[in-house]
Amino acid sequence: MVSGDNPGARSDTSERERHHHRGKSSERFLNHELILKALNIQAGQIILDAGCGNGYMSKAFSKKVGKSGKVYALDPDTESIKVLRRETQGTNIEAITGDITKPTRLNQSSLDVIYLSTVIHGFSKQQMQGFLAEAKRLLKPNAVLAIVEIEKKETPFGPPLHIRFAPEELKDIVPLAPINTLTVGEHFYLLIFKNTENHES
Repeated sequence: MVSGDNPGARSDTSERERHHHRGKSSERFLNHELILKALNIQAGQIILDAGCGNGYMSKAFSKKVGKSGKVYALDPDTESIKVLRRETQGTNIEAITGDITKPTRLNQSSLDVIYLSTVIHGFSKQQMQGFLAEAKRLLKPNAVLAIVEIEKKETPFGPPLHIRFAPEELKDIVPLAPINTLTVGEHFYLLIFKNTENHES
């Protein structure tokens, strides 16, 4: 097993590229109310749910931001987005097929929150760089990047240990200011970063 102590040693790209989530969801394992409270979602905010899957959190964000707000639900899985688009027609959710590790069509400095749940561990080093660049481009000043991941220890489910991130590893990689880490379900943590001026890449 590859050591996970050094983020730079994470070179097993082939395993990451084979690690797909289609058909799987962490929905039943997470405390959604705790996540919403920690993120302090406000009416009128604009949120990106990146790697949204079936859109369960997009729908929760939608209720919080209200008619004056907007939720972009982004996922590379065309089928998931087609279903979500049908389910959310006429709401403040816009379902988009796309990949957060590549440039999106969303406007620069337009988002209050970017949320990713159990997505980051599947990124190759190159994808991580692409994601961080796009997140930095999209976030408003003082906006929030929220990452939910599975703990880096033996669990009854989840990806191989050596492709998981511990919170401290993510803090070393993400060029934003870490402001909070909390448990949001058995074996899951939420790490919140803020796009502050003194943490520009």
